[in-house]
Amino acid sequence: MRLSSLVLFVAAAMAGVTATAAKTGAIPPAACSTQESEQSQLILFAATWTTDPARGVYTYKFNTTDGSLTQWAITPFLIGSGAINPTYLQESTHKLHNGKRLIYGLNRATGVGYVSAMTLNANGTLDVLNSQQMQGGSPAHVTLSPNEDFVAVANYAGSLSMFPLYENGTVAPESFYEAFPNGSHVVAAQQTVGRIHSTRWLPNSNHVIAADWGGDALLEYELDAKEQTFQSLDTVARPPGSGPRHTALSANGDFLYVTNELSNAVGVYKINRHEALLESAAIQNIPTLPANFTNTSTAADIHLSKNGHFVYVSNRGHNSIAMYAIDEADGTLTTLGWESTRGTTPRGFTIYEDWLIVGNQNSNDMYVFKVDEHTGLLSYTGNSYQIPAPVCLYVSEYVFSDN
Repeated sequence: MRLSSLVLFVAAAMAGVTATAAKTGAIPPAACSTQESEQSQLILFAATWTTDPARGVYTYKFNTTDGSLTQWAITPFLIGSGAINPTYLQESTHKLHNGKRLIYGLNRATGVGYVSAMTLNANGTLDVLNSQQMQGGSPAHVTLSPNEDFVAVANYAGSLSMFPLYENGTVAPESFYEAFPNGSHVVAAQQTVGRIHSTRWLPNSNHVIAADWGGDALLEYELDAKEQTFQSLDTVARPPGSGPRHTALSANGDFLYVTNELSNAVGVYKINRHEALLESAAIQNIPTLPANFTNTSTAADIHLSKNGHFVYVSNRGHNSIAMYAIDEADGTLTTLGWESTRGTTPRGFTIYEDWLIVGNQNSNDMYVFKVDEHTGLLSYTGNSYQIPAPVCLYVSEYVFSDN
């Protein structure tokens, strides 16, 4: 169902923003005339999970000489009379709207979920181009198909959705929806139904992995672009009560790393590159917590270092980033240690070049760390920032013209 209106509280200045391919792989901006000058700027996007209509998606200017952030703008959202919580952001690499790179965001209100297409304005705010409502009411994660003609949406309420994208990058109505009414019931209070928490497209294919947090499984699908649907391929079971949440691919595309939120472990899977499917059994399950930690904690986000040699996982409760070295021969992990996030509930973090920025949802702050490219260890830069309930972060480079 197409929304009839989506009101932004912040005025959007539309002129002068073009995307650059230097760091993101997007189509390069058109050449400017000799009378124009351009300025490249790294932007941190931070989605905040809050019902206060004065908050929403924050943008910061990121300085890589010292890892400092300067708050730029805030884009709050409102649909009708209800505030919308931006829960996840995904930027395109080559999909453009009027020369601007597309950003796809998930928005959650009480019992209702939306996926929106947006672009960045010259004043740091986001311009919402359109939104589509989905059948599930608790969207958690969005990814773009390899050709950037569809978005897959994982819904924690218990469903998987797909939305085609129009030629101009805006979102068409939902074309695929599958509900998962049966959970594993291992963690009785939480796994009552299947809960799709994220999706991951496998390299050089049109196959996607959906992490079923409630059903303790990795669900494999194939995109049928002509019919605008997913075809089920296989189901790979995770250990009972594990709660698979997020995934990351190895740099060579041969291995998939899966955070298990409830069992606090990372599962390592070999990818059959010929068939673009997971091998049926994990080759490793390694803890995300120290052996002597006995309090409550849940694993959350996962990312690889820029050089592909290290894996990082956030722990909510232990309030740390677990650090691992990758054995390039077999993809297995060796624990390097844990770095405190200096706050509580690190739901999401991002890695850009040799910087790691983590958002602590419950202590309302962000911290910036330096990544040692040789050892994989993190060191705190001393840079910290107050921000309400950050849940999703990423950094991208933009070029702004002065005319």
